[in-house]
Amino acid sequence: MISQSGMKIFIYGVIAVIAASIIAGFFIVGSPFEERIRRFDDRRVSDLQNIQTEIINYWINKESLPSALSDIRDDVRGISIPRDPETGMEYEYAVLDNLTFSLCATFSRPSRNSADSTVPRPIGDPYYNTENWEHKEGRVCFERTIDPDIYKPKTKD
Repeated sequence: MISQSGMKIFIYGVIAVIAASIIAGFFIVGSPFEERIRRFDDRRVSDLQNIQTEIINYWINKESLPSALSDIRDDVRGISIPRDPETGMEYEYAVLDNLTFSLCATFSRPSRNSADSTVPRPIGDPYYNTENWEHKEGRVCFERTIDPDIYKPKTKD
């Protein structure tokens, strides 16, 4: 039989191991608060990627860039314009010339290196492969130029 003092030592040892595991987890993975902030940033990048895809689709179909993000909204296809997941504000969009546009968002943290990123990136999708979505903390704009040799406009019959 284990003595009362031996049982207390065993229980305190188990509590210490559990506490050390939790603390080590925060150092390895980060706090839940920090992870939540990073997920917001990952969502911002994903939203901008989706908006970019719809802008390119718009250009392919109309041979012009949309004048505003509201132009790419399409209830038939279920395309809505995402908003910042944390603030609810609209993302910034500007037409810079007939083939160039910018998309802007405000990020809470600098981007993680690509090996750590949880942002989904479709494999083999030409809209995503050559684009750089790395960012610093704060307001960042991504300037994109449509290459009409890659994204060919639909021919009009």
